[in-house]
Amino acid sequence: MSDFWPSQAYRHDLDIRFADGAVPAWARPLVEGRQPNSTAWVAVMARRAGKSWLAQAAERAGAAPGGARRIDLRSGEAAVRRAGLGCLIGRRSTPARAPGTVLFVDEPALSAPGGRGVDPAVLAAGLAQVREAGIVPVVLATPAEHELLGPYLGADHPKDVVRPPVLSAEECARMAGRAPEWAPGVVELLRDSFPGWLQTPFLLELALYLAELEPELRTDAEALDRAACEAAVEQHAYIDQWFHDGTSAAGRALLRAHRWRGSGLTVTEPEGRSEIRAEQPRPGAADPAADPVLARHLPEVLRIHHVSDLHHGGSLRSNVDAKDVTEAGRRLADLAGAGSPMDSYLEHLRRLGELGRAPHLLVVTGDLVNRPHDAFGTVALNWLRKAGKSLADHPDLRRDDPRILLVGGNHDVSWDLTLDPRPGARHEWFARTFAEFPHPDLHEPRHDRRRLYVRYPEAGLRIALLGSAESGGEAARDEDRGKLETAQEEFATALDESELASLILDFERIDPGVVSRAVLDRLAPDRGWTTLAALHHPLSPVPAVEIAPYSGVVNAGQAKRALAAAETSLVLHGHTHLGFLAAERLLGGEQEWTTRIAGAPALGSRETDEHNGYNEVFVAREGDAHTLAVRTVRLAGGQWVPDRAIAFRPGAPAELPLSELCRD
Repeated sequence: MSDFWPSQAYRHDLDIRFADGAVPAWARPLVEGRQPNSTAWVAVMARRAGKSWLAQAAERAGAAPGGARRIDLRSGEAAVRRAGLGCLIGRRSTPARAPGTVLFVDEPALSAPGGRGVDPAVLAAGLAQVREAGIVPVVLATPAEHELLGPYLGADHPKDVVRPPVLSAEECARMAGRAPEWAPGVVELLRDSFPGWLQTPFLLELALYLAELEPELRTDAEALDRAACEAAVEQHAYIDQWFHDGTSAAGRALLRAHRWRGSGLTVTEPEGRSEIRAEQPRPGAADPAADPVLARHLPEVLRIHHVSDLHHGGSLRSNVDAKDVTEAGRRLADLAGAGSPMDSYLEHLRRLGELGRAPHLLVVTGDLVNRPHDAFGTVALNWLRKAGKSLADHPDLRRDDPRILLVGGNHDVSWDLTLDPRPGARHEWFARTFAEFPHPDLHEPRHDRRRLYVRYPEAGLRIALLGSAESGGEAARDEDRGKLETAQEEFATALDESELASLILDFERIDPGVVSRAVLDRLAPDRGWTTLAALHHPLSPVPAVEIAPYSGVVNAGQAKRALAAAETSLVLHGHTHLGFLAAERLLGGEQEWTTRIAGAPALGSRETDEHNGYNEVFVAREGDAHTLAVRTVRLAGGQWVPDRAIAFRPGAPAELPLSELCRD
């Protein structure tokens, strides 16, 4: 026989809050028979927080002169009228209870006027009749019911709201005392790692129940948290009842707004009556934002930084225009923050971490180096590792999930190997140098063996890595190919490797962007996942004029159609050194899907007409659904300044105003 069962009917011997018949201090106004300041006392409790147990415990305590009675409004009109309380549902009747009786109105099932439930105005009028008859009315309401009923209860109503506190250490110990050989240890494990499970009797009993069934969970806090969350959702409909049905629309909006603001994105405060809207837990009361099941359903916003065109070893912009080259000038420049924007970005990451807003993932869309030399590669690799140390943890990311993703650019291609009979030879340096980070594996001759999607299962997110620089460094004309072959044969023995590489860079080359058809054919939708894609070259013309051959992807139309068919929400690219946001929708297909495209400014190169910067991508998960936002952040005047954010839902034709981000 189980010691724990989270959905069992009320048993006074298992009641940890009214233990041994004692009434906790916070519940005394509900059972002692004192009249409220306005129409009724209201105990506001989320579903699965113990409303029915509270009602039955208070009824049993019977501290009021006339005792206590409970009426369940879901029991039907006939039952309510037989109880002499037809006034609560709009019937003409006199409340049939002795003065001084405490009346608990359970499951009021309120709805907006015209809905299928009880009209809150009707219930409020009935409660007023109850109070006039000397009966003490107490309504047990969810936050959603409270939002509907509160406006009808009078100006002093906020004084009559009771929110039960989180479980005390003594109450937790009472529940754990049912299995003293192991349960107290589990309580302490949860207190140290996931204290949200100690907020309500239901949550704690569910966790202990699973630990009872599976003893291996008693020492593994993360596994216990995961198993209990799954059981709450799948077996007890916790999210449907607690969040969707039991929480007010304003309360849900506030929870969403709280996490958007925590990510650094400003959203509009939801509207509503201030005393109802706030739903702010009083000191000691259960905090909805700390609920562990809700935290998995509505985790913090996943933040991704999209950087591009670092060009380590190339011409980098300086943070300080140091015209004074004396020793004093150099010292002044150091004090003023001399260095490149990439140095400034690393410091920016550190400061974001102090604010709790560091990115969780970093996506780099090519041109990590100006040319694939080992010295440049070492600098780029060290820079990536430093950036990686500043990335934040996220509850949806596992320990072994990759945090930095790369795609190579045309500057990352070994031009001196473009005549090698092995097509992937020109990409071997990049693959070898950055082997510790996922990348498209362009050195692999078999397209079916190349890495494509990097998946983050807990987040429901996958990112496609597309190698658009596969044919980088091609000779511009056929006759140039012959000259290159001759030069390599003639100077191979006369020059060392670096001199030869430098020589053949002087031949005219082209860098066509192309995504192999064999790779595009592997793109496919996957239900339940939100998809991003990364490549170096742009898929669409950007608002700048560059007179150069093959500045974009030559098979961009094919790529865009394949990405849309694979339900790709957002494509990230670089190459143009230009911050760029767009939405494209191909018409006339089997389904109409809008794909957003975000080009990133060059992070470090001075070869740009605009401020250096990066893109910030926000991925907000709610259950299996996602909302995304993206904005460009630029280095201006020594400060990282964000542009206006653009929000959208995957595939939706229209963008989503920030004022709508928090609504259902």
